[in-house]
Amino acid sequence: MEVTNSTPSMLRVDTHLGKFSQGSTVLLTALAFIFNQPVIVLIAAIIMVWSALAPASSPYRLLYKGFVTPLGLLKPRVVEDDPAPHRFAQGVGAVFLVAATLVLFLTHAQVVGWTLDLIVFVLAAINLTVGFCAGCFVYYHLGRLGITPRVRYTGSFRWRGV
Repeated sequence: MEVTNSTPSMLRVDTHLGKFSQGSTVLLTALAFIFNQPVIVLIAAIIMVWSALAPASSPYRLLYKGFVTPLGLLKPRVVEDDPAPHRFAQGVGAVFLVAATLVLFLTHAQVVGWTLDLIVFVLAAINLTVGFCAGCFVYYHLGRLGITPRVRYTGSFRWRGV
């Protein structure tokens, strides 16, 4: 997710960048599984870690800004939203993909590794298709418990849909 205005009262994100990132993650995790290629899981893990830690320079953002929007495939859709829950969700996905990579490359527990990959696939696909972000949901509830910073959406979780 891209922050377009960093003033505390007006945080904004480009939802189409988020959809592009989710679609790319769905594609990578599916291709890795279908073709039994752990190296694609590794690539997806690196991209997810990069996106969570340095969103301004993430490969998804660079592709989106450099090719997708100039070609008119997607136009930015900037909305008022806090990017922290989205980064948290990307971080959780990154942890799952890093774990999948380690399991697939270092052990014989292939079923466990591919299950971790498919968990990311399913959760990213749900977010892409119906707009429910499981990582954001967890982040909001952790905020209610005081474990993560409470975002500006106080109270219960708000599902914005697609």
